Amino acid sequence: MTYAGFVPPSRLLSSLCVLAWLSLASCTSAARAEPSASDPGAGDPFKQGSRYWSVTAATSRKPSLAWFALTQLHASYYLVDDLAIECGGQFGYVESQRTSGGAYGGAELGMRWHVAKRNPWSLYVEALAGAVYQRHPITPASLRFNFDLQGGGGVTYRVSRNAMLAGGIRAHHLSNARVRGRNHNMGYDAAMLYLELMKSF
Repeated sequence: MTYAGFVPPSRLLSSLCVLAWLSLASCTSAARAEPSASDPGAGDPFKQGSRYWSVTAATSRKPSLAWFALTQLHASYYLVDDLAIECGGQFGYVESQRTSGGAYGGAELGMRWHVAKRNPWSLYVEALAGAVYQRHPITPASLRFNFDLQGGGGVTYRVSRNAMLAGGIRAHHLSNARVRGRNHNMGYDAAMLYLELMKSF
């Protein structure tokens, strides 16, 4: 189903990636040298007490049901070395094949664990849970309120003393936990691709 003003997911994701790269370039252009041992920021970037803000551009699509394009804004704090708690929110756009397209968003909370590190790279696994509200339900029988669950992994690359680029893949699940019965709970499951910019504070 096609709607006026419809933007293909590939074009939207490309635009979001370009914006993320431009933001990255603007905040790291003055510090691209490899950190040295004498640099106070050259230590473990994920040690206990480390803090980051991040902006993420992501998309997921299930052709028979809907596609999502979203932006996530998070703050994270490392409770212990390599393990962080994340909190923030997401907002974006959902284009349903069975109803109309519209905005959606809500708060979310998550955890990230770096399972392997070697400067300037790291590998991590993570899980996020949120509560979102959509302008239109995914199907006529669904609700506009849903729980948004995301879990997966990715890689970070340190591009300066206090900035990193991250990206990966997550499983994206959306449903309302049958708050009004099974007939009003059309679940959504798809793979999500994302690109993230992290900056310490």
